[in-house]
Amino acid sequence: MNRTNLVEDLTLLTVPPWWQSPLAIAIFVVALLLVVALVRWLVRRLSSPPAVSTALPPLPDRHAEFLARLARLRQDRATLDSYALAIACSEVLREYVEWRFRLHIRFQTTREFLGAAAVHEALDAGQRARLGEFLGFCDRVKFARQKATAGEGDQLLDAAETFIRSGQARTGGTP
Repeated sequence: MNRTNLVEDLTLLTVPPWWQSPLAIAIFVVALLLVVALVRWLVRRLSSPPAVSTALPPLPDRHAEFLARLARLRQDRATLDSYALAIACSEVLREYVEWRFRLHIRFQTTREFLGAAAVHEALDAGQRARLGEFLGFCDRVKFARQKATAGEGDQLLDAAETFIRSGQARTGGTP
């Protein structure tokens, strides 16, 4: 044995004849695509948020409490600037949505809040759109320091009251 050449000459194995068939290659590609699709489906299924249950409305009925809080804000409207009104009104509506729909989203950003509301089956598209408009306006006042007119402040309170009253009608509460 030659000590300077430690690695012997290796020859490549010949490819089996069945592997050279176009049908075998097509079957292998299809099987590989099926495995990739199965893995993607499993990843999506495991990472999706759990379904929210809306079996029973929460007890006791707190609609009157939320409407009373909005009425107090309406009375204090003259003493509140648009920033304070937007924060207080947003807080009332966020707390209402958390209570009414059993979503733990009160302290989330508007984007997170609307994302959680979007997958909730009890909220219809109209309610989600009204929530988006309401919270978008509040965010512009709170974070961009956009000034709101007295009429816009009244519209903000009206929108919150309408949203709460529509939820009250759906649960069978007294209007």
